[in-house]
Amino acid sequence: MQKKISKILLSFFLFIEIIYASELKLSSEKYILYNMNDNEVILSKDENTKTSIASLTKIMTVIVSIENIKDFNKEITITKDMLSGIDWDVATAGFKVGDKLTYNDLLYGAILPSGADAVNALAISISGNKKDFVKLMNNKVKELGLKNTKFANVVGLYDENNYSSAYDMAQILKYALQNSKFKEVFETKKYTYSNGKTTRSTIERYNSNSNSNISYITGSKTGYIKKAGYCLASTATLNNVNYLLVTLNAFSSESGVHIKDHTKAYTYFDRNYGYKNIVNKNDDIVTLKTLYAKEKEITIKSNVEIDDYLKNDFDKNKIKYVYTGLDTISYFMDKGTKLGHVKIEYENKTLDEFDLLYNGTLTFSLLSFIWINKFKIILLILLFMFIFRIIQVQIIKRRRRKRRRLKKYSQL
Repeated sequence: MQKKISKILLSFFLFIEIIYASELKLSSEKYILYNMNDNEVILSKDENTKTSIASLTKIMTVIVSIENIKDFNKEITITKDMLSGIDWDVATAGFKVGDKLTYNDLLYGAILPSGADAVNALAISISGNKKDFVKLMNNKVKELGLKNTKFANVVGLYDENNYSSAYDMAQILKYALQNSKFKEVFETKKYTYSNGKTTRSTIERYNSNSNSNISYITGSKTGYIKKAGYCLASTATLNNVNYLLVTLNAFSSESGVHIKDHTKAYTYFDRNYGYKNIVNKNDDIVTLKTLYAKEKEITIKSNVEIDDYLKNDFDKNKIKYVYTGLDTISYFMDKGTKLGHVKIEYENKTLDEFDLLYNGTLTFSLLSFIWINKFKIILLILLFMFIFRIIQVQIIKRRRRKRRRLKKYSQL
């Protein structure tokens, strides 16, 4: 028994080592991963390629719905039209004709179980028909400036005119998450409709069935059709780092392959990356010459502290500060004066950059001041002597004129 346990543990740790010692490989054909703390892409592949996105379409359907709903508690009656055109193999929220549900119910039904009935109900109740609602979706595409996205339906069914890219879907999700209502719905794992029935998110059902812990995934929207394969957009938080990942077109019979891609990516970056200090306050940046100071030169220290998201093998000793700016500092320079610009380079890559400000103190040197300005001082002295001589001559002339006048009056 103990040998079996040892083998299992050994296999587990070997598996972990294999994953984190090698380059990260995902089953999805296209993807993009953001570190949302910095809004920077940290992993991507074919992220700008147009492709079918299945039910990730519903992310746009829901945010457009939210922006056009005035009362989320308003009751909507499910009609036959709202349930038409839904094939047997398309995911639904399980609504039936005559059900009375609130807009809130429809929003959660669209995201959590990816209900085609829910998005149809949203589109028809808001715009009167699905076609006009799709126009609203495409207007939002233009508003967001997306180049590789077009919608032809509200569900995500295959249509050559219903496509997007990993990059565009990430932009749509980032935009949607700025809306508090969307964020609330997207991050909900379990919801009870106003009729008392309960639903769970697709990823939550996977989590329960696989008995794995993916609690760090804060929100998700899955998608699948044969032409698109498995797709998933999710957000996660690990060690105070917020991530957003969109994966598209995982063609595999493996259960939960798209979810495994996300857990693999999140875990890889959490284990192998983190925030490293690349410049600290009071780090020596550059040494500059001085004017009018007893010190011949002064070392300028950093006025900022910067941490960057880097691999764990980062070596700060290899950091290089590339400074461009003033090469001399005057005693009379005010604190806070911009001296120049600093690029922080590491292994021939620019990690970050900042403006370097004067934060030092110099000791005034009268001798240095006189020596540097000796010619100016001599000129000033000569000018002063010249002016003094002119004044002196004028005074002598006035005295002479005064004496002549007095002499003239005395003769009278």
